Amino acid sequence: MRVMRIPPAVVVGVFLVTAPAWARWPEPAHPGDDTEVFTGGEETAQGSAPRRPALAFWKLRLTLRVPAEERPVRIGVLVPLSDGRQDVLGRRTTAPGFHFRETAIPPNLRAEWTAERTAASTATYDLAVRIGEPAVTPIPAEPIASLPRPPEGEAGLAPTPHIQSDAPEVKRRMQRIVGRATRLDEVIWSLYQYTAAFLPAADPPGPQDAVTVLTARRGTSLGRARTLTALLQAAGVPARLVGGLRLGSAGEKRATNSWVEAWTGNGWVPLDPAGGYFATLPTSYLALYRGDLPLIVHTAGLELDYGFAIRQATRRAVEEGEEEEEVALPAGRRPVVRGAGRQPVETHSTYVSEPVASVVLIVDQSVPEAVTDRILGEAHDAAINCVLLTARFESRYFRESYLERLVVTNLALIRQAHLVLVATADDAGLYALLGLGERNVRLDDARIIAAGAMGRPAALMLGSLLYHLVQPGEVVLVNRHVDLLPLWELARANLIDGTPMGEEAARWNIDALVLGEAGARLPGWRRPLMLLWARAVRAQVPLSALTLILILPIIASLVVIARIVVGLETFGMFGPVIVSLAFITTGLQWGLVIFVVIVGLGVLLRAGLQRLRLQAVSRLAILIALVSAVMGGLTLLGAVLGIGPLLNISIFPMVIMSNVIENFAASQVELGTAEALRMTLATLFLSVACYLVVDQAGLQSLVLAFPEVLLLTVAFDVVLGKWRGVRLLEYVRFFRTMRHGREEAASGSTAEVRRS
Repeated sequence: MRVMRIPPAVVVGVFLVTAPAWARWPEPAHPGDDTEVFTGGEETAQGSAPRRPALAFWKLRLTLRVPAEERPVRIGVLVPLSDGRQDVLGRRTTAPGFHFRETAIPPNLRAEWTAERTAASTATYDLAVRIGEPAVTPIPAEPIASLPRPPEGEAGLAPTPHIQSDAPEVKRRMQRIVGRATRLDEVIWSLYQYTAAFLPAADPPGPQDAVTVLTARRGTSLGRARTLTALLQAAGVPARLVGGLRLGSAGEKRATNSWVEAWTGNGWVPLDPAGGYFATLPTSYLALYRGDLPLIVHTAGLELDYGFAIRQATRRAVEEGEEEEEVALPAGRRPVVRGAGRQPVETHSTYVSEPVASVVLIVDQSVPEAVTDRILGEAHDAAINCVLLTARFESRYFRESYLERLVVTNLALIRQAHLVLVATADDAGLYALLGLGERNVRLDDARIIAAGAMGRPAALMLGSLLYHLVQPGEVVLVNRHVDLLPLWELARANLIDGTPMGEEAARWNIDALVLGEAGARLPGWRRPLMLLWARAVRAQVPLSALTLILILPIIASLVVIARIVVGLETFGMFGPVIVSLAFITTGLQWGLVIFVVIVGLGVLLRAGLQRLRLQAVSRLAILIALVSAVMGGLTLLGAVLGIGPLLNISIFPMVIMSNVIENFAASQVELGTAEALRMTLATLFLSVACYLVVDQAGLQSLVLAFPEVLLLTVAFDVVLGKWRGVRLLEYVRFFRTMRHGREEAASGSTAEVRRS
């Protein structure tokens, strides 16, 4: 069956329906006296579309024009969340005379404005979004009966007043369309083609519910989406309605667009019968909410006027914010997802209409809900705009990467913040703040507080570097891990009461290092080095990557100790060095998993290659190709499952892994399987030991603050190179041999006594 090409038509259908209040809406003064606003009448033209970018950046402004009212006013609007295809990079609101909050109603987010009474006013809600167009998602050719249920359970099969999937006429029509097909791909494609052939409705024939549209075979985008949803649900395929906006260069629009998402067992696939998109969507589609819900709910009788202003923007304007914009913080005490949807990144915030100060808090620790509520409550009472960002990861490398991403994503807020507070387990937060220097951001007169476990000399160097690059009013460093609450109290006292940072830190028994006009300074003989690092940062050289390079000689010295003094036998010198470096980037837990998987599969593959009787060079080249395939598979697995450490396994050098596999096989032939396993375990043990020494001792910051330490490692290697003593493990073998000899001598004497 071919899909009919429908001529372009644009229809704006907005109708008001008096109905019970929204689910989980606060109880009104007169129950059932709220007004729900459904849209979804905008039409799209099927057929060939112009070439679209694979990634687009947009700015939207929702404007609510509210007349003067002497009674309580409530307005609720469903606003978008990040879902992987679209990322909400920034939110702000201006609402004079209103109390604003955001409430999470999974899988949706609702923005709410309330006031006891109001003069004629205008409230705005601004969004900065990034939308990517993924490739067409293949629908599996699996029986519908074996389809696993979605995370939402049976909600995707439940009928609603407008999606009558249990109606007899819907079931009969579904059966006639599908016939005897039972495969998921066949059923979805057949039902999609059928509804895509419906005519658009310039004059909607009655209510746009599934039964009415199915009978008339024409309807708005909302009606056709409801019909496809009902047919899919009747066929046993979980489906849900999506309400969104079709973005473009329109001056202001009211109508939304509607499409469908069908569950395929491992994800939701978009279907737009009105626009002609199957299993994909363009970058001009923004999802506002999921479910057959009204876009807006407001107090009944309120003559509310609203509209969406949309414009396409540049990457810099969206991700970093525009200098001339005044940024207001979104309010709400529930997490709002920003960035990658599957990562444990959360945003909590509070907003006041006339703030005396703005604060940005960034942490990598789990913050109890009671602490979050206290901080946001105190900020609100003190008229402080406050946003709290969290990113929790096992690996220091990944924490630093995502903390830096949080800094870049919220750059517009940080530019206008009076105080930026970063509390991390180590120096990852300080490195993330140095990313501001890469973008030539200056925080004149602002305060920066950075806390994390690090050596005082390293903290002084990195803090001075940050102060030189960003030029804030003060940089306060706490070189140990401190809970968020005392740091917040320190910041609040400085902002509200003007208490000096050092004095307030002493009240909380915090040893703070204050850098500023009257604070501590880096010794003069260290300033040339700091200026060199500053030049490197401004040249876009990531210091995190540079420290990994500088740490290599220290790891090599640890390997020298293990081999010469202890006597561990490993597969080569550089194997433990590179593997331990990889553990630093992935974290120990996933690093061990990756090592075992790659080496284990490589050994099995190498055993299979032996039957081909190839030369060693060809065999090694094939092993490199096979190991590359395994690494690529692990990367894809990390992308599918949302496992961050698996996305960075490329640091595992393929040649090193292949040599480990080849050495294992050679040792297995020459020395036996037991000895080969022992050497593999020794290599792995030494890699873990090197990782723990480097990670726990804070050597990464130390080597950046004092790169001359590398000369000491060279001298240390020279001394160890002169070692001629007996290795520790040889003592163990000697004692074991001597004890065994004494036991044999004793048993021989006993035998002689018995014979005599």
